[in-house]
Amino acid sequence: MKPVVAIVCDTSQQGPHVYHQVGDKYIQALVRCADVTPVLIPALEDPIAAADIFAIADGILFTGGYSNIQRHHYGESAAPDGEHEDPRRDKNTLALVGEVLKAGVPMLGICRGLQELNVALGGTLYPRVHEIEGRMDHREDKNAPVEVQYGHAHSVSTTEGGLLARVTGESQFMVNTVHGQAIRDLAPGLSVEALADDETIEAVSVDGAKAFALAVQWHPEWKAWEDAPSTKIFNAFGNAVREHKTNRTL
Repeated sequence: MKPVVAIVCDTSQQGPHVYHQVGDKYIQALVRCADVTPVLIPALEDPIAAADIFAIADGILFTGGYSNIQRHHYGESAAPDGEHEDPRRDKNTLALVGEVLKAGVPMLGICRGLQELNVALGGTLYPRVHEIEGRMDHREDKNAPVEVQYGHAHSVSTTEGGLLARVTGESQFMVNTVHGQAIRDLAPGLSVEALADDETIEAVSVDGAKAFALAVQWHPEWKAWEDAPSTKIFNAFGNAVREHKTNRTL
């Protein structure tokens, strides 16, 4: 059997019903580039215990999403009315991050997933990074075709000798940009793996992690098989998940 990667779902209200869901692009990247079997974990009001997730999963993917982390989790006042938040996801993912690291389960964070890692470990966010002087607008044009929204938008520079540089073999490469929030204060225990030209933190790793623990601000899952750095990120994650599965079954 292939190793299993668990993905905590977003929740959404559609009419009178609550749905638990994950974007297809994450699933496709895991299947095609990491060669694993994805399973979806519902974001319940009473979260599924980490030990029960680890009993079936060999790795965890923290995905991006249209919602923002509720601001009280990093010491900010409440967001303006109309901001899309997902308290159920917050409740599930923010608690799970520490358990993943303690258990030594490989993890990959993408966009919101990077922000969750930072907030869970005590860091803070810019609620609207485009309003910060000197920063560019990292949001997509929602009126553009999806291929344009997720097309290459700016470069990132990797930290020499860091995990991302080793995984991709690149000191600089182009990425897409589809986010309105970004890391402000880096959490203790995290190291910067890549920066944008405007000094926005684009990737981090966990110091002294027991297993693969990388998170990126862009969306490498978008047609990952057509982009060399993205393919390498998912390959590396898949290899770490396979190694973890092997070690825990010995």
